[in-house]
Amino acid sequence: MQLFFEGTDIYQKVSVNTCIYDSYGEQQADTLRIVFNDGNDMWDRWKPMKGNKISVVLGACNTGEMNITSVRPENGKMCIRASSVPLDHNDKSSKSWQNVHFKQLCEEIAGRHSVYCKFYGVTDQVYEYVNQQNKEDFVFLAERCILEGCAFLIYDKKMIVYSEKSIESAGADVTLRIRNDHRFEYKDESDDIYSTCILKNGKLSGRYTATGTPEKILTKVININMSSQGEADRYAKNMLRYENKKMSSGVIDYDRFLGAYAAGSVVSLETTGVSSWNAPVFLTHVRQDMVRARTKLFFRKILEGY
Repeated sequence: MQLFFEGTDIYQKVSVNTCIYDSYGEQQADTLRIVFNDGNDMWDRWKPMKGNKISVVLGACNTGEMNITSVRPENGKMCIRASSVPLDHNDKSSKSWQNVHFKQLCEEIAGRHSVYCKFYGVTDQVYEYVNQQNKEDFVFLAERCILEGCAFLIYDKKMIVYSEKSIESAGADVTLRIRNDHRFEYKDESDDIYSTCILKNGKLSGRYTATGTPEKILTKVININMSSQGEADRYAKNMLRYENKKMSSGVIDYDRFLGAYAAGSVVSLETTGVSSWNAPVFLTHVRQDMVRARTKLFFRKILEGY
């Protein structure tokens, strides 16, 4: 293992008790929790502070540069927590735009927090009017991404914005074989998915219906400008995806380290005892226990058609 504190590998000088890295493919920032044995009071002399940079590398697993969010002594040990997002991510902003592109919004939000923006499979829509009213930047952007069928993650000073359907349709690069003696749990609530989403904003009403699903209607009212029927229907389609994608998910707890697996990617499951799950799945969250050399994978089934 390599443990970089402010650019210097200090692993050989400390005693790591716990090191848990949680990476997320959507909705949440990556987090890192490291507990050090501190019998020599080393960390108090070094005085690590909120905002210092830290990263961990173990084989193919690399946390990227993260920002320390807290440093707390705990019964003779030192606990450091870090996050992939900038420390100012909770700052609220207010601004309105006219005739603005989706990618322009993403790049402006990224620039406010000194991170570089990259896009994968994203269609650059144009909006007549967008308003951010006293809201955290990344919360505001997440809401906009949902309406466009996109998501974003922040890793190593980069904000990666991707089209969910584009990533999912690219297919799986690897097959994950699950034996019956592995600890896994699958949840299938596909009977409860919505067939139709109706999205209203007081002026327009967008609608989208997925084929081949039981009749169940989702109606939502949003305080977001919709300037055309086409835009309203597109938002309804992507809101339906956002609600329905949560219905079939699972967790696999491995007794070995799978450092090459990353949240936000697609793998193909091959399960001996539950063959109905033998299909590509999207990794929503990966937990790497770097001390115990264990990996826990959280995933969801891929939606078909939208």
